[in-house]
Amino acid sequence: MHRTLWLVLVCLLGTPTLTAELEEVIVTAQKKSQDVQDVAGSVGTVLEDNLDEILGGAAHATALSGRSPSLYVESSNGRLAPRTYLRGVGNVDFDVNASQPVSFVYDDVVLENPVAKSFPLFDLQRLEVLRGPQGTLFGRNTTAGVVKFVSNPPSVALESSIRLTGGDRGYRRGEVVLGGSLGASTSGRFALLHDGMEDWIDNLAPGHLRNSAIGGYRDTAIKAALRWEANDRWDLGFDLKWRKMADGTPSVFYANAIEPGTNDLTESFEVDEVFLDAAEHHSQNVDQWGITLIAEYLLEEAKLVSITGLHSIGSYLSRGDVDGGYGSVYGGVLPSGPSPGIPFDAQTADGIPDHFQWTQEVRLEGLWKDREWRIGVYRFHEDLVIETYNYDSVFVAGTQNGYVRQDQGTSAWAMFGTHQVYKSGGTTVTAGLRYSVDEKEFESQRFQSPLSFLGIGGVHPAPVKRDTSVLTWDLRGLFEVNDQANVFARLAKGHRAPSAQGRLLFQDEISIGETETNHSFEFGVKSMLMDKRLRLNATVFNYVVDDFQVTKIGGDANLSELINLDELHGSGIEIEGDFLPNSAWYFTFAFSINNSEIDDAELTVNGCGSAMHLNGCSVEDPVASNGEYLVNENSLYNSPERVFSGSSNYTYARDWGALTWTLDWVWKSHVRFTLYESIENSAPSHWLLGTRLSYAPNLRNHVFSLFVRNLRDTRVLVGTIDFNNLTGFVNDPRMWGLEYEWRVD
Repeated sequence: MHRTLWLVLVCLLGTPTLTAELEEVIVTAQKKSQDVQDVAGSVGTVLEDNLDEILGGAAHATALSGRSPSLYVESSNGRLAPRTYLRGVGNVDFDVNASQPVSFVYDDVVLENPVAKSFPLFDLQRLEVLRGPQGTLFGRNTTAGVVKFVSNPPSVALESSIRLTGGDRGYRRGEVVLGGSLGASTSGRFALLHDGMEDWIDNLAPGHLRNSAIGGYRDTAIKAALRWEANDRWDLGFDLKWRKMADGTPSVFYANAIEPGTNDLTESFEVDEVFLDAAEHHSQNVDQWGITLIAEYLLEEAKLVSITGLHSIGSYLSRGDVDGGYGSVYGGVLPSGPSPGIPFDAQTADGIPDHFQWTQEVRLEGLWKDREWRIGVYRFHEDLVIETYNYDSVFVAGTQNGYVRQDQGTSAWAMFGTHQVYKSGGTTVTAGLRYSVDEKEFESQRFQSPLSFLGIGGVHPAPVKRDTSVLTWDLRGLFEVNDQANVFARLAKGHRAPSAQGRLLFQDEISIGETETNHSFEFGVKSMLMDKRLRLNATVFNYVVDDFQVTKIGGDANLSELINLDELHGSGIEIEGDFLPNSAWYFTFAFSINNSEIDDAELTVNGCGSAMHLNGCSVEDPVASNGEYLVNENSLYNSPERVFSGSSNYTYARDWGALTWTLDWVWKSHVRFTLYESIENSAPSHWLLGTRLSYAPNLRNHVFSLFVRNLRDTRVLVGTIDFNNLTGFVNDPRMWGLEYEWRVD
């Protein structure tokens, strides 16, 4: 029967040819263009077509989670302030000055602020994931790695496209791209995005109107780029980015949504229904801009490169109903719900009234005795003001009753250099050094306390200043086994500068995370097999992070404190590749195993098991003498041990046109959201699937598509709020849409 079915399919579809081969994937992981197979390090890529699939249907940066080995992305702040983890290393801190051990680099400019990292992802050529410390060429807080977004560059050839998308829940998206020659050795590219969705989550809290719905957003962004080849020596570039998001929705919290003793959602849970007493204030707005100036000058034996980056968050305000319910049992506001009620009300907002970042890199690169060298200097400066508000639901609902202001200034400079110390045949050994100096000034003041009715007033701790200097390094070697495979090894040290946390609504002291360092080793194989139809890369790694900066967040004390662990240990395996069996089928795949372990026998944290909780969780870690929980030997939060993702693409071409069917998937094993072990504050293993069917008629450059994201409508926790009750937030529900694209290139 199976043989008969196969013969029928062959008759219907024909037998595809075997002449196709994979194209090279060019990356800039070492600040030069090269085939990813020739990079002596673990580098993952997600190319334009796959990015378009993954980011379709109202998705944003968190949709990239698991799409490259060891990559995890999450957010408790909706479409803004994504948090990124590599190899199990990241920072769960939700404050909008929180530093991360994974750097975001968007078109050669590092974006330090969490809100700045949320710039919309569109018109991208590729995503590069540089795993492990990148302490030499990048170096800005890169103990875990770098996530690089590379936009489509201007070209002299005419490139234009229009893409229009509509879907359920009032989803609409329009994207326009226009590029080509502007004459006189000048080329340009302009991309416009408008993305949005209607409010689709009804608020059913007693006494609140159903029209106080939430869940929607409107996001508009522009990218413009110019390149001018002034003469044989000078190349100049200018990039502009601008974005305005309005009527957005922070992460939607659902109170008492978790079945006690499990990490399953309750039987009564409905993703499109909430019970909030502050739904009408649940909002998110931001605007931001960035300018990049690029200059390259060709000398006789070298090239001089200058990259200047300016970025500003013009305004930002995000306000949410954090407790996920209505009323307050212990605040005396009844009724309270959903059942069994809300112990304490929590409505907060964060704003950024002032932000400006500028970066400058100048480097000189060339060849000496046929061996590459590169030296440079780097400057980073950021000024940031954060305002945190608290709102009352006990005495006068919705009124402000708390206000904290944080002022932060960060300045850093570095000198770096790399050199191929050995090159012979197919073997190269490259060494690099970077000397970094970081300075941070931080001040926080509470002007208004939410607990003023208890006689607690303002507080103004002494300002904090930290200066640090660190020498980091990188040593890597690449050995060509044959024309199909390379073997590489890499030793590296990276660092993260001191950080400060001054969220003083319910605490009186600024907490400090001192400098952390990561020593990492990795070994891998990169191969191109089956007549260049199978690209298969694998890496094993091990690392130790000393003085890892970690945030003790939430717990029954509802505090956020930045501390240093003694050590964090990690090891794992990363496998990725793509396969082109014939001219019709194309597959991608990625798999990773990550093991992280806290090594700090004295570390204790608050848990969620307070007797005040109406619906608390159970903590499985041992209790310390101070009443907190010992978390030594636990893995780090947001670090699934295993992740498997991939995609398949089939094209059926005939005289009447071409049909293309795509299926993509990601599977994640169990993941915990807190430092302590609690089954309620975790997510079970789960699959997420997406699919697309496209038709391209024999009319030039027209494509019609039907797509579905979260095909199985999987519903799973992506985070929890552990200080109050079993409150969680979940992944996006199933989304379907229709798309039309017209392209000239």
